[in-house]
Amino acid sequence: MKHLLFLLTAVTTSCAATFPTEYQAAMQLYVSKKIPEANVAFTALIASAPNAETKDLALMQASYCEVQLKHPEQATMLAAGIKDKHLGTLCRMKLLALQSKYAEILTLANNEDFSLWPEALVFDALMVRGDASGRARNVVAAETDFRAALGYTLNDYKKATAHLRLAWLFEKGQKALDCLEDVMQLKEPGPTMRYQAIASRAGILAGEGKGALALGEFDRINELTKQPHWTMVQMARAATHEALGEPDKARACYEAVVASSNPPADSLATAKAKLAPKR
Repeated sequence: MKHLLFLLTAVTTSCAATFPTEYQAAMQLYVSKKIPEANVAFTALIASAPNAETKDLALMQASYCEVQLKHPEQATMLAAGIKDKHLGTLCRMKLLALQSKYAEILTLANNEDFSLWPEALVFDALMVRGDASGRARNVVAAETDFRAALGYTLNDYKKATAHLRLAWLFEKGQKALDCLEDVMQLKEPGPTMRYQAIASRAGILAGEGKGALALGEFDRINELTKQPHWTMVQMARAATHEALGEPDKARACYEAVVASSNPPADSLATAKAKLAPKR
């Protein structure tokens, strides 16, 4: 969703002064997964938007809310109201992605030349189409889009997203490891991206029987000492030990999660289930 926030800052100065603040507040509801509340906020912004550009943004985000509220027809209707051709196409692509309709994404956008689009939209468009191609196991097309997307952002978090999708595409082996290493070479990809890269590298190496190398990966993220990332690392360590046939060491990781302060609820439940006596 970050490209939408970027677009907002580029909106003409004729916009009402309150619109950016209200839009960002609505976005915060959305990223916090308060979808019904976000939907109400974006719907209000559709009515109060001072021009076509800001109305398009509100329509786009409201459509995402509607599809997640299981109202696909309403979502499609909102998307159809977007005046900007390229933004409207991107919105429809993302709506299809939210519904896991990957073949329809390719039907809609397979022949699109995204290099002709406004630059602020190209990264997201390439990533959505690349993901659809990857799920169709068209590895060449997906790799082409993911690598092209890297040229349309200076943001390390977004770059990390593209590198991780490339690793997902290759699944295992040196090409996947190299893509994950690319994440670690970024200056500021963020703790979640660093965790995902290391957990994935450890999993690949464990699958290759390289236990020492797999476990050594976790030494690269010793700075992740706060929740939720500390627990995420412990759970990944446990999974790695399990893959290496080391159940006692995996159990120690799960016990550490249960004994920790304020671990994520889903991880805590998983750890407790792993520790429960077998019936």
